[in-house]
Amino acid sequence: MEGPSGDFGLFVEKFQAQTEQNLGWMKAFFDQVSTLSQLYRDACRDLERERIAGRHAQEQSEKVDQKFRALEESTVRSAFVLVLIDADADAYLFEDKYYRDDPADGGERAAIDLRAAVRQHLQSIGGGLSGLPIMVKAFASGEGLAYLLSKAGIASQGQSQEVVSRFTRGFSQADDMFDFVLVGKGKDRADHKLMAAFRQFAESPSCRRILLAGCHDNGYVRMLEKFVHNSAVAEKVTLLKSFQTGSEYAALPFASTTMESIFRNRRLSVGGGQVSTPIFTSQNTSAGTNGGAVSVMPVLSRTDSSLSSYEPVTPSTPVMTAAQPIARSSPQATYATRAAVSASPPPSLSRPVPLFGTLGSNVILVNADDHRIDFALPPKSASAVEKLHQKTHVGGKRYCNMYHLYGSCGGCNYLHDPISAAEKIVLRHRLRGEKCHDRGRCRDSMCFYGHHCSCPMSKKCHFPGNMHNIDVSTWREVAVVVN
Repeated sequence: MEGPSGDFGLFVEKFQAQTEQNLGWMKAFFDQVSTLSQLYRDACRDLERERIAGRHAQEQSEKVDQKFRALEESTVRSAFVLVLIDADADAYLFEDKYYRDDPADGGERAAIDLRAAVRQHLQSIGGGLSGLPIMVKAFASGEGLAYLLSKAGIASQGQSQEVVSRFTRGFSQADDMFDFVLVGKGKDRADHKLMAAFRQFAESPSCRRILLAGCHDNGYVRMLEKFVHNSAVAEKVTLLKSFQTGSEYAALPFASTTMESIFRNRRLSVGGGQVSTPIFTSQNTSAGTNGGAVSVMPVLSRTDSSLSSYEPVTPSTPVMTAAQPIARSSPQATYATRAAVSASPPPSLSRPVPLFGTLGSNVILVNADDHRIDFALPPKSASAVEKLHQKTHVGGKRYCNMYHLYGSCGGCNYLHDPISAAEKIVLRHRLRGEKCHDRGRCRDSMCFYGHHCSCPMSKKCHFPGNMHNIDVSTWREVAVVVN
């Protein structure tokens, strides 16, 4: 029989077991509390970081918002309407009234009237644009503009340069945002300036509307086609049309308007007849040095009008002698380019068109209608076609046409890397497939573009209809005299 000590020992054992169990439970509870405490501290630290990050994000958001509002206000404050004028074109000459009497005052009046006409147009289309400043950039060749004014009888030949200088000065001084820029000699210099200005401002948010006065031919269509699917640009462009409009503009989705009270609404008038261009004549010269009449090629301005409007020189028209000096500023034709033609009559018999390079670098061909005829080109080889295709279409290289075909250029960003003679023939064939800006009126001996097309018109052709079926049988040589 166990005594009291046995019961106590059993009690101690039970107590010890219970205590150990409690200790285990307390330890487990402590571990859980420690884990939760750590999680809580981590959560507090994360929350603090989030709070700091949120505060920083809020500060940054406020700064960005302030910058955006400042930029938006700046855009609104600097908003303007841009007018780009190709003033080299007959269709965008300012009305005669602005050049007569005091040309400086006329230039100022032309600028003021143009500004009023643009503002009236903006009022008619709404959108809150009528109160915006108007920026005008007109580009032209000073010599060409002077030549046109003198031949149209708007200014005398001796005073035409001064008239242009005073007119452009008055135009530019009429408004701080008006510039009439004389780009100097050289074909298409005004076009390049205008294109650069268009590209600079087309996607600018400050430029709210662009009025493009250069629709006399299709020269700017390729530039505009790049923005057809850019709604932000397409919605802000308005074509400022004149009496003569290139056919390809009809396919473009841009709005259009006219300003007949500012620009000429008719072709230049020379000698009482309406022609697209003036004819160069010398003073007090009606016969050649040997007493016989000397024929002369007319000088035609940049226009896209039909060749049917061209009137050849008649025997009664004053002519210039072949010995007269002729101005030339660049390899390509300008207003000042003039051609001296031999006195021999045009041939009556049909002859094959000579091969390019066989008659001299300063010789061109014209037919009985004074339409320029292209020299025949040597055949192109299939291997050279493939090589040039790989370089240009596949490799994306852009070669300088003037450098490779004539040995030099006025300085450009295109490639002057050497190409073979066979590839140059292919390049010349390519360029012949593009129509010349002056078409059959061109008298530039270094022009490599096509002046007529010989395709049967059985397929779609980008040459106009009046450049097909040109008589190439009655050609004669014309020596282009340049300084």
